[in-house]
Amino acid sequence: MEPATVLRRLLRGSGLRATSAGGNLWRLEAVRATAPREDAAAVPGDAGDIIVIGTKRDELLREIPVSVTVLRPDIVDRLQGGRGVHDLIGGGEGAFATNLGPGRDRIFLRGVADSAFNGPTQATVSLYLDEARVSYSTPDPDLRLVDVDHVELLRGPQGTLYGTGALGGIVRIVPNRPNLAHWSGAAAIEASTTAHGGPGGGGEFTINAPLIEDRLAIRLVGYGDRSGGWIDDSGCGRRNVNDVRRSGGRLAARWRLSDRWTADVGIAAQWINADDSQYAVRGLRRSTAVAEPHDNDFLAATATIRGSLADLDVVSTTAYVTHEVGSIYDAGAVAAPRGLPVPLGFSDLRELKLTSQEWRISDPAAARPWVGGIALLSAENNYIGRFLPAGGTPVQALSLHSDAFEAAVFGEASQPLSRRLKATLGGRLFLSRVDNEQTGQSRRRARQTGLTPSLTLSWQPADDRLVWLRYAAAIRPGGINPDGDPRIDRFRSDHLKSLELGWRLKLGDRVRLSGALFGLRWENLQSDVIGADGFVRTINAGTAGNVGLELSTSLNLAPFSVEGHLTIQHGRLDSPSAAANATGDDNRLPVLPDYAGRIRLGWQRDFGPVATTWFVTAQYVGKARLSFDPGLARSQGGYWTTGAGLTVGFADWRAALTVSNLFDRRGDSFGFGNPFSFRQIDQHTPIRPRSFALRLERDF
Repeated sequence: MEPATVLRRLLRGSGLRATSAGGNLWRLEAVRATAPREDAAAVPGDAGDIIVIGTKRDELLREIPVSVTVLRPDIVDRLQGGRGVHDLIGGGEGAFATNLGPGRDRIFLRGVADSAFNGPTQATVSLYLDEARVSYSTPDPDLRLVDVDHVELLRGPQGTLYGTGALGGIVRIVPNRPNLAHWSGAAAIEASTTAHGGPGGGGEFTINAPLIEDRLAIRLVGYGDRSGGWIDDSGCGRRNVNDVRRSGGRLAARWRLSDRWTADVGIAAQWINADDSQYAVRGLRRSTAVAEPHDNDFLAATATIRGSLADLDVVSTTAYVTHEVGSIYDAGAVAAPRGLPVPLGFSDLRELKLTSQEWRISDPAAARPWVGGIALLSAENNYIGRFLPAGGTPVQALSLHSDAFEAAVFGEASQPLSRRLKATLGGRLFLSRVDNEQTGQSRRRARQTGLTPSLTLSWQPADDRLVWLRYAAAIRPGGINPDGDPRIDRFRSDHLKSLELGWRLKLGDRVRLSGALFGLRWENLQSDVIGADGFVRTINAGTAGNVGLELSTSLNLAPFSVEGHLTIQHGRLDSPSAAANATGDDNRLPVLPDYAGRIRLGWQRDFGPVATTWFVTAQYVGKARLSFDPGLARSQGGYWTTGAGLTVGFADWRAALTVSNLFDRRGDSFGFGNPFSFRQIDQHTPIRPRSFALRLERDF
């Protein structure tokens, strides 16, 4: 932490403020109001001192009565095998994702999984880049975690603070912010190879430049990588077809307007281009007549102004996001019914323009801490599908345009009931409006108002022990389907209610335990399904419930360490609707395994000035199914993976060597292949074969 940050925190509420007297000298001055706290994402040292911002007011992790996991990427997580949030969440309990490929996946938290397919519905997990929301209805952009301080997984529902759509929770990426006092930089290169596949590699850099000392600084991040493929396609006559290339960067500027106000502006951009899909039919092979490339283009511009009015913290955040996801599929399986020649391709293009604005004010240091604010969101979605005959004119199959608007007033406040007992009450009053239109149909509007409350009782018998009971709710607006099917042309809003009993404990200096028992009820569950024609549409699948246990622990037995997590859950569609076509005894929610867990054993040893860490990991993902539809309810999961690695640090140099999927297992992960031939051919998505990765990085 910078000295200015430390002094602002120490002097909070004292009637004093610290002003720079040049160099490392500071002067304390009496003022009528305290100086604002400069936002700092995390405090080094004890994990209980980590400061998280997921509750929209800076709070110590050990004092937050909410299920939140803080993941801090180290050199191993930054290796090419760890693409982004998709891979990092393997270190958090109750977190799962599909495995369609980079830039095509969906993330699920707290057992709130609706579908493995990418349809027009709003995602159940909202992605934030620092203070700004950067996702809505498109897949996870799979942002590479370069120069990132930490990632917060805030389990839901989070309708009170984050609005409609935050049924499963929040994923917040918190980058390192520009340092106003010191020049610095970092660079890294890496190389990888995959068994039965091709090589990969990449590089990245970070530069921090104070332009005006203690007033203005910029931070520039750039990266590029290539991931070797491991799927062979005999129909196209190519090997390792699923190569992926990614490039991107961020530019952030911090301007200290005064001792009381700071402005942060930034631009983040990333481009992912995959040569082909990563599904197979037998082993690591398949045969298609048309290549199936995918691309994901993401751009976000953000601006956040922080300051103080008297003793109150004030934050204004503005964001504009464009996100384009395009895919090509071999559509030969439906060519004859449509009277089109083969080979036949299909272009699936989704475009999102998202604008959001939030103003909030809080007093986290008060005897009764509170936060309140106003939020506005506008999302414009376009979904265009075209058949691509070889050498012919494209034939448009569908076109959907959707405009969503949300306005909300929210607030949350805590009331001490005794020295150790506290109650927190929150609510969000919202107006949601969705306008849908598509070719050949008139414009239709869905409008909804509502209140999403939350109530928490927390007991803190000691500074390092916290237990809470929390009720929360969230709503996701409905809409229309892109093909006008009269049976399911409209889907209703779904409602989620949850109750959790959580705890976060530190037992001595060696053991940490956290976890939660939870139960949720999900009415009018929205789910994306694939029809017999290969198109994705949305249904209300019925009423679902999930009860479960999430556990996380760490044990320090220096020089040894043990970290692990376990998820046990029972997510079921209790009352299926007619549209769900969920016949039979298997009523599991899609993608969610009943059992999953991970353990990591580490050993640290210093050899003079050289610090080393050795580790092994093992992870189990239980069996689950892909869809409610019995025709698509393929069994997936039910496999173990293991890995090992070594990290070495010397002065400003660090290196890491890792091997993943050590025993080269062939687990079928949570994904699907071609939507047009999926019902006719038994497709599977194998996990990445055994892979080696080497990374070398240096700070400047």
